[in-house]
Amino acid sequence: MKILEREIIKWGRFLFERKLISGWGGNISSRVSGGRFLITGQHAPLGFLTPRDLVEINREGRVIKKKQQPSSETPLHLAVYKGTEARTIIHVHPPAVLAFSLGHRSFVPVSFEEKYTIGEVPILAQETPTVTETEKVVEELRLHPVIILQGHGTVAVGKDLKEAFLLTDLLEEAVHCQFLKNDSSS
Repeated sequence: MKILEREIIKWGRFLFERKLISGWGGNISSRVSGGRFLITGQHAPLGFLTPRDLVEINREGRVIKKKQQPSSETPLHLAVYKGTEARTIIHVHPPAVLAFSLGHRSFVPVSFEEKYTIGEVPILAQETPTVTETEKVVEELRLHPVIILQGHGTVAVGKDLKEAFLLTDLLEEAVHCQFLKNDSSS
C-alpha cells in the first residue's frame, strides 16, 4: 500500500506541475486487492498530497480505516471500476480542455500521434458539480481511454497511473494545438 500511496502522491504532483489541475480540483484512484480502492480524499490538493489525504474504500464506497471523507467523485470512480477493466482513474480539470468543451460535442486531434493514441474523444454533457449520471461515462470509457465532461474536466483510465496521466496530458496538449491551429487560420 505504501508504494501505491507514493505513486498517487507523485502523479498528483505531476498533474499540478503540468497545470492540469489547480487548487483542490481533481481526484485520483487506484484498485487495491480484495475489491478495495485507494482514492484521494475530499478537498485533497493533488499537487500537495500526503498519505493522510488518501482514503481506502470498499466497493460500496465505505471507508476502511480512516475517519476521512473520500472524494465527492467516489461514485463515479466506483462505477468506472465496476464497468471497465481500469486499474487507475485520473479525473482533473485541464483549462484548455474545459474551454474547448463548452462549444463542442467531440474532439478530434490535429496531429497523427494524438489521433493514433487518443482518437476522437467524446464530450459528455455535464450539468452538476459532481458526476451523478455515471452510465454514459462508463459506456464511453469502455470505448475510449479518456473522455471529456463538458465544462467539468477529463476522466482518464489506465493500467497504471502513468498511463492515465499521459492520456490526460496528451489530451490537454492536443486541445492546445487545436487552439493554435484555429488562431493561425484567422
